[in-house]
Amino acid sequence: MIDSQERPVDVQEPTVVDRLRAHGITRRLVAWGIFFRDRLHHPVRSHPVFGFPYRVVITVVGVAIVLLGLVLVPAPGPGWLIVIAGLGVLSTEFSWAHRLLQFTKRSVAAWTRWVLRQSLALRMLVGALGFLLLVAGLLTSLRLSGWTGFPFS
Repeated sequence: MIDSQERPVDVQEPTVVDRLRAHGITRRLVAWGIFFRDRLHHPVRSHPVFGFPYRVVITVVGVAIVLLGLVLVPAPGPGWLIVIAGLGVLSTEFSWAHRLLQFTKRSVAAWTRWVLRQSLALRMLVGALGFLLLVAGLLTSLRLSGWTGFPFS
């Protein structure tokens, strides 16, 4: 027998990613990206003279941004964000970079959803562990660079 009553739909709190998608600035950035892709990127990329140098420049710039981000990963700061930005540049020309960028976006969104579903105590523990990892990375970077000051004296 089919149940004729509708079951209540489980409504979840919007995630940070959902809030960013709904924000006006995000919409403008996406619109600019679509403009760049449709009006500027494709004509230059398919041009018989400028196409190859354009691809070389995009590759060099993307690899440089990724390498800079990887150098900055151990240091406190936006190392991983810079790596992801470099993947975004490379994804305009390479399908492997596009797939890796999509995988990264899905993983970060899944991690964010998982953390937001947890209790406040567990979220605080995750934050504290992240902070301790950041401090350990900073101290390791200082020690490897030859710093002999306060924490190591």
